[in-house]
Order: sequence, then structure tokens, then C-alpha cells
Amino acid sequence: MLKADFHIHTNEDKRDLITYCAKDIIDFASEKKFKVLALTNHDIFTYTPELVEYAGAKGILLVPGIEATIEGKHVVILNPQQDVESVKTFEALKEYRKKHPEIFVIAPHPYYPHLRKYSLQSLLLKNIDLFDGIEYCHYYTRVFDRFNTMAKKVAARYGKPLVGTSDSHHLFQLDKTYSMVDSEKNIDSIISALKNNKVKIVSRPLSFFIYSKAVVFIFFKFSIKRIIFLFRRKTPEKKNYK
Repeated sequence: MLKADFHIHTNEDKRDLITYCAKDIIDFASEKKFKVLALTNHDIFTYTPELVEYAGAKGILLVPGIEATIEGKHVVILNPQQDVESVKTFEALKEYRKKHPEIFVIAPHPYYPHLRKYSLQSLLLKNIDLFDGIEYCHYYTRVFDRFNTMAKKVAARYGKPLVGTSDSHHLFQLDKTYSMVDSEKNIDSIISALKNNKVKIVSRPLSFFIYSKAVVFIFFKFSIKRIIFLFRRKTPEKKNYK
């Protein structure tokens, strides 16, 4: 069984405010005994020979990945090629799946309201055939896990595997929820195991302190991004008088 996390962000992701780089989280994941990671930055393919070699030296297999924005909603795609960056619609995703049957598509945090702008919500069922698995998100407490419960019901109804991930944007999020995959340690075997539901979720609820910490970071991040947006909008465009 391979300890794996298939939804991770790093500061190579220019759409988010993240303090650590890909090598930092590979180091941290190695300390936590992970064997498989996918770096799934927003709309950018963060998978290079250098990172593959670096992860391998730490005992970690790096799986290609991306969190694509499809018609405004987030979709995690495992084992694509760099051309996946051009996929922006569900119709394009459908065609990409035909050309690349080796991929595995996950519906991330599909019902979380604080991510409503990017969560699939009703679009998950409308496009259910495009998804191979559904995410079991780390962001819940012992007394409140409604949104994962909704995801579990959909997974059971449509026979989709649940995949536990951290969706890490901060190092403290890693190792709270992850997947154990019954597979050999190579990409083809891992993708096959996921498709055949040979995966077990390992998860523990967040403490009130960690949950609150995550809320503060989310609020801070969106506040900073809003300030940057407003500043850029008000900054007069430079003119070239030459």
C-alpha cells in the first residue's frame, strides 16, 4: 500500500499565495513517509525532470497533475501531458479523455460552499461521466462533515472511488487526509489502481484550532488577492510617449 496525496499546491502556482515551493513540500512529505505525490497547481503543469529526480531521491514517485479551471470550476486531472493547460471547457475535457485514456479525473471539494465559485456543485452530476473519482476533502471537523457526506453519497450512487487528499496550500494541511493505494510504485499501476477503486482513505478530523487556522488563512488570502486586484485596476496604465 502506497501512501499518496493527489492534490497539492506550491508557490509555482502564481494564482495562489503559497509560502513553500515544490521541493519544500517534497521534503516535508518524505518526512511523513509519503510514497506518491501529485503537484496540482492551478492551470499550470508543474512536472519537470528535475522535480521527478528530486522526488525520486527522497523515495517519492511524482505523478503528473494539474487543477484545471473548467468553465470556471476546479477539476483535478492526474497523469496528463502539458497540453492539458489548454483544456478550458467540459467538451474539451471530454475530447481530451478520448485522446488520453491514461488520465484520472477527480472532482475536488465538489460541495464546499466557501469554495462555491470554484466547486462543481450541480455541474458534477451534469458531467458525471467525465469524472473517474471524487475527492474526500481534509477540511472538516468531528462535529461537521456535511460536504464530504454529500460527496460520499454521489460516489456510492455512481460507483466512483473516493480519493482522500489534503488540497495543501499550507504545510500544516499535509498528512491530515490522504490515500493508501494498493499498487506497484509506477504511474500506470497507480492510475489503474485508482480506476479499480483499490484505494483506502486515511483521515482524521481537524481540531478546532487547525480548522480555525485554516479559516483565517483562507480569509487572509482572499483579502490580499482582492486588494491586489483593486490596486491593479486603479493603477493608471503606463503610456509610451516615444
